[in-house]
This record gives sequence, structure tokens and C-alpha cells, in this order.
Amino acid sequence: MIETVFTRAQDGFRWLDSVQPSSEELGSIAETYTLHPTSVQDCLQPEHLPKFERFDNAYFLIVRGYDENCPGDADTVQELTRKTAIFWNSHFFITIHRQDQLFMEGMRRLWSAPGVQIPAEPSIPLLHDLIKRVLISYEAPLEAADSRLDEYEEKVFISQSEARILQELYLLKRKATVFKKMIFLTKDVLKSLNIESRQHRPLVQDLIETADRFFFLADQLLENTNTLLNMHISLSSQRTNEVMRVLTLFSVFFLPLTFIVGIYGMNFDFMPELRHPFGYPAILVVMMLIVLGVFLWFRRKGWLGKRGE
Repeated sequence: MIETVFTRAQDGFRWLDSVQPSSEELGSIAETYTLHPTSVQDCLQPEHLPKFERFDNAYFLIVRGYDENCPGDADTVQELTRKTAIFWNSHFFITIHRQDQLFMEGMRRLWSAPGVQIPAEPSIPLLHDLIKRVLISYEAPLEAADSRLDEYEEKVFISQSEARILQELYLLKRKATVFKKMIFLTKDVLKSLNIESRQHRPLVQDLIETADRFFFLADQLLENTNTLLNMHISLSSQRTNEVMRVLTLFSVFFLPLTFIVGIYGMNFDFMPELRHPFGYPAILVVMMLIVLGVFLWFRRKGWLGKRGE
């Protein structure tokens, strides 16, 4: 579907927005506006990463915004983000994307509203508005991921569902990695934009600063997730060590007792203790003294302190 969002009467400048276009529709747009065929081909590749190219008659840019309709378990670039391709010059502004996004709907309503004032050179303001909305689309998932990270931090210390928390943290790490990568590539593309007009250079600088802010948030989220993952692994190892410590203590107490029982359980004929009238109570006393001795030795070494000391 190809929609003309607005056309300026003074010079015929128009913004065309194409949602999930067919190859024939893209070919028609490319022929009408003399677009480079390799760039048009890039528009058909849903996995394409952000890029910028400059041709003799137009500029070409690809950005990827967060897909608000992505599934909760999405963790790849293709699942979490959607590509938007942009062609522009002083006569047209063309946007091409496979799925419509909320930020694109809001942008179309804003620029096509009755009585809206179209700037003298609308291409750069349109580009600024679109890229800013693309960057802001990452704000909600980053904040949601940060809130979930706080919840996971509490669960790490109180929950016993080790495998589930580890899986959720790893999914969060994958998402944070994708966000950081996409914002970094977008920022890198913005730095390569060559805006000749001094009037519009502050707009590009504003986009770079916005990208820096969200890149910092994504980087901080990724760092905190890695820290919590390492902490979770350390706590799991500590819990395992606590279990091994208890088992070791029990084994040390019962090992000498088992040794004594094993000797007197052999029932050889020439073992006078077997027929001694005080043999049974004497062995019980010896066992209790051994247990008491082991206990006092552990206590002296400080191995029977509070759990976690």
C-alpha cells in the first residue's frame, strides 16, 4: 500500500509512505523517482541493519525501531525490531516498511493534520522527526526491562527456582544486547550524515545526543544484567557449597562410628569383647565420646558457626 501523506502546493514536494509494498510497487516508485536499484533491493530484505548511502540524486537511510507487537520471548534483531527505509532529497521523502508502527501512525497524523505548517526544506525536519521517534521507541522496552531486572534481583536472593530465573535473565541479556547494538548502529549512521545546511545541523546533533542517551541506558541494562547473572551463579554455587558442608559434617560424625560398627559386625570367634558383659554399653560410651570429641573439635575450629559465616 502506498499513501501520499502530504503534498506541498508550492513546489510539489511530497511524502510517500509505503507499507508492505510488492515488488511491482517498489519498482514503480524506483522508476518514478529514479532510485538506485541496489537500495531498492535493500528495502526487500527484512534483516538489513541500519545503513546510510548517498547517491547523485537522493539519500538513502535504513533504521530499525522497536516492534511493540513482538512476542514476549523475542530475543533477536528480526523479532524485536522492524526496519524502515527512507529515500529523500529536496523534492520528495519516501518511507518504506513492512509493518506499520505506532510512531509512524503518529507521525503521519501530525504532518497531515489540517493547517499544519510545512517547513521550507521539509526533508531534514521529517528525517529528524522520524529518527527521533525510532530512538524513542526503545524507551518503553528499556524501562520495562529495567523494572524486570529489579524484580529478578529480589528473586535471586529468595527464590529457589534456579533454572527459571537463569533462563529469564539470559533472555533479558539477549534483548539488552539487541537494543544496544541497534542504537549503536543508528548513532554510527547519524554521525555519517552529511547535512550541508547550517540551519539543520542542530537537528542531527539532537539525534546523536538522543542516541547517546538511549545507548547509555541499554549499556547500563546489559551491564546490570551481566552482574546479576554472575551474582546468581555465585549464589547457586554458595548454596551448593552449603549443602556439601552439611553433608561433610554428617559424614565426619558418622565415619568413625561406621568404622567401629563395621569391625564389631564381623563376628569372628576370637573377639572377647563380643561376650564381655559390659561390651555393649562400653562401645556406646566410646561412640558418644567420639561424637563429643568431633563436635568440640569442630566448634574450636569455628566450623559450626551460623549458616553463611
